[in-house]
Amino acid sequence: MNWDDIITLLEQGEGQMVEFEKTVPSQDDIVREITAFSNADGGKIIYGLDDKNKHLVGAQIRDDLIGWLTGLAKNSIVPAANIEVEIIEKGQKKIVVISVPDGEDKPYRVDEICYIRDGNISRPAREEEEKEITNPWSGKGLNRRQIRAMQIMAEHGGITNRDFREAFGVSHKTAHIELILLVDKRLAVSEGAGRSTRYILTKQPEE
Repeated sequence: MNWDDIITLLEQGEGQMVEFEKTVPSQDDIVREITAFSNADGGKIIYGLDDKNKHLVGAQIRDDLIGWLTGLAKNSIVPAANIEVEIIEKGQKKIVVISVPDGEDKPYRVDEICYIRDGNISRPAREEEEKEITNPWSGKGLNRRQIRAMQIMAEHGGITNRDFREAFGVSHKTAHIELILLVDKRLAVSEGAGRSTRYILTKQPEE
């Protein structure tokens, strides 16, 4: 990210996918926010900016900050969360940007609590909310497209190569490889031949 990107986020304000902090907060606050973003659609956590007054405050940065933050995401959150950390300098001040992707192994928990993003607040999920974000295909080594393809199969009874291409904007070859991997993992089976080949679930996910 560059400074123009930061200004754009600052103008948009804090919300579902952006969190601002004036300083680097406590370890508990950090892992709670990362967990919440991982359980949502991902987003940015930015330290060193006062979003209320639009001021660059600057964050005090320890020498091992990047390694410390990525270590927290991997070791304090279950399953381990993946993040990217950038340090951006403006004048004599620095800000920290944590990019959190939409998690592929939801639900993520810290201290056995599942946090979610609710507007500009990160809070514990209610039982029904946690069920909604639980992915029955977590831990299967699938990428995001394959997970969504599994959901499409569950919702519509099957998916074709063409359906996959149209849903994700990938080539015929990529769609074929990723669908065949689902078959190899015994998560799906193919029926038909040629262009009429359709992929269906081997069994419905457990409730």
